[in-house]
Amino acid sequence: MAVGLSFTFVGLVGGLVQQALESGALTSPINALTFSAFFHLTRLFGGEVGLAIMQRVVAVRQQFHSNMLGLHVMVGGWLTDERLGQLTGGLLSGSSGLDEARGRALVALDAQVRGQAYTMAIADGFIVIACACVGTMVLIALIKQTKIYFDSPPAPGAKQG
Repeated sequence: MAVGLSFTFVGLVGGLVQQALESGALTSPINALTFSAFFHLTRLFGGEVGLAIMQRVVAVRQQFHSNMLGLHVMVGGWLTDERLGQLTGGLLSGSSGLDEARGRALVALDAQVRGQAYTMAIADGFIVIACACVGTMVLIALIKQTKIYFDSPPAPGAKQG
């Protein structure tokens, strides 16, 4: 990961410097300030937007998975009773009685269901990230190469480089 990040960072900085030189951003302090502010805004705002989206996706999917798993944990169902029996037996030695052990077993089962739902929600978050990466690669493939002009656009009929 360290090698990949270092290659990415070198490529990113090289691309930014090349774009700054080609666009004329270094010809005046105002252009340099505008260029720098644009990239910092993109860097900071993009991270915050991504974080907010991922938090929302994980929260919504955790509720969904918790509900779906909870539908299959039915009181009186043989799988649920067997799991509660195992948990009760394991917690009995540290409890004051059978009722307290059953209560603690219910709390433990609830925590396990929530933990599984959260794990499934995180997996869904990775799927969202993968879809966003594929969409970004498609958008990058469709971008037409252009040149940024800070001062003024070229005159009509002038040869562009």
